[in-house]
Amino acid sequence: MKKVLCIVFALLLAVTGFMTGCAEQKPVTTDTTAAETDTGVDTVTTEPEETKAPDGLPEADFGGRTFRIITTQVSEKDVFTEDHLTADPLHDAVYTRNLNVEERFKIKLDITVDSYQAVTNRVSRAVKSGSDEYDLCFAHMVNGASLAQNNYVLPFEKLPYVDVSKPWWDKDIGNGFSIRNNLMMLNGDISPTSFSMTSCLYFNKNMFDKHDLQYPYQLVRDGKWTFDRLIEYTKDISQDMDGDGKISRDSDADVFGLTAYFLNVPYSFYYAAGGMLITKDDDDVPYYEPQIERDTAIYAKIYETIITNKSNFETEEAYEINTIKIFVDGRAMFYDANLGHSEQFMREMDNDYGILPEPKFNELQTDYQSFVNGAISMICVPTTVREQNREYVSIIIEALASEAYNIVTPALKENILKRRMTRDAESADMIDIIVRHRVFDMAYANMYDGIGSFVRDLLRQRSETGVSAKLNSYTKQTQKKISNIVKAFDESLKK
Repeated sequence: MKKVLCIVFALLLAVTGFMTGCAEQKPVTTDTTAAETDTGVDTVTTEPEETKAPDGLPEADFGGRTFRIITTQVSEKDVFTEDHLTADPLHDAVYTRNLNVEERFKIKLDITVDSYQAVTNRVSRAVKSGSDEYDLCFAHMVNGASLAQNNYVLPFEKLPYVDVSKPWWDKDIGNGFSIRNNLMMLNGDISPTSFSMTSCLYFNKNMFDKHDLQYPYQLVRDGKWTFDRLIEYTKDISQDMDGDGKISRDSDADVFGLTAYFLNVPYSFYYAAGGMLITKDDDDVPYYEPQIERDTAIYAKIYETIITNKSNFETEEAYEINTIKIFVDGRAMFYDANLGHSEQFMREMDNDYGILPEPKFNELQTDYQSFVNGAISMICVPTTVREQNREYVSIIIEALASEAYNIVTPALKENILKRRMTRDAESADMIDIIVRHRVFDMAYANMYDGIGSFVRDLLRQRSETGVSAKLNSYTKQTQKKISNIVKAFDESLKK
């Protein structure tokens, strides 16, 4: 089944900045049968990708029972497939995953696709009316956060076979979506599109060669890929090459140390540097306590990289494509984006490029950290799933995730590593680091139009200072928002 062109644009825009999108569409329903910073120096090593990891699920025959999924257009490729193989590696991996789960447990997947706002609305209406319509929902991270805030989804702790300790679930997911050790939304290998929307840095190998620089791969492995190194690389690179007296995005000749977009780089750099706006106490209850000294230091590094070093920093949605074009044209040393951009925009790039994780704040920071764009879909289970059905629902969710880990993620990685996307095996190691070190912040998911975007707001103003005033100005409203979220989560425990 193919959607109209609007869906294509919705996917493209969601990957590059989720505040844009296309008009509401009528839903499509189908059945598919094949259908703060750590201390202690740490040397980063590549984590080997496990294959065929067992999920430990019981054998069960559900007699052809339907498993009902609703997903956003952005995430439809996570679960929806044609009813046959297509020779598209990622599609066929999802197809095989679905078929394996259906045959193993004798079920049939029923998948509804709609716009992200419509998905949130449909699940909300179903829960409020007590209508048991969906077993699993793929909801937009930011827009769909209201489902948890309004007590419309179950804690995964009430789903007995979902084991969040397994490698196919994000390790840091609880930091952004758990309260009192009850997790309301989840992500990981079950959503390959979310992996594609994970932040990374692309670098132009030709520019490195021209300046007689070594590619930064070994720096990454040694735990020494930091903002100071990025600042060193990009210093003095931005230049006026056409002689008009200015360095301009509109030039066809001017070059930049970095090209970046305001709906991506403020977040990817902040979280990469160890930033986190919401803190948890020993009981896993969130609270807001501004980390002025830490965040001032982080912002200073970001400001130097972007503003002082004269990066191309696009601050208007209408000009986002300029950030991409400048890199594809070979006129930027680095490009901050998502993994998925390689497939979407750089197939015909003449210059060779590589992929890196975002830099750490300094060498004392234990891990590289990857920001995940708010356009991704988180999975959640509506509270209308009755207690007697939760074993069934949890088995199928865990099976979909484990099979994705074993089948889909390797296909996704291979897809990114095709000749036209990235041109060396070392970038494969980098992708492992990127996707296995994703971080989640409750402030970003639940308070995007507030404290969650303070770095973006300061950078758009080109403000070198103001971190303390900005963070403190949000204290009252952030504390109130957290209190409301905690109350909603507590209510969900009664379901």
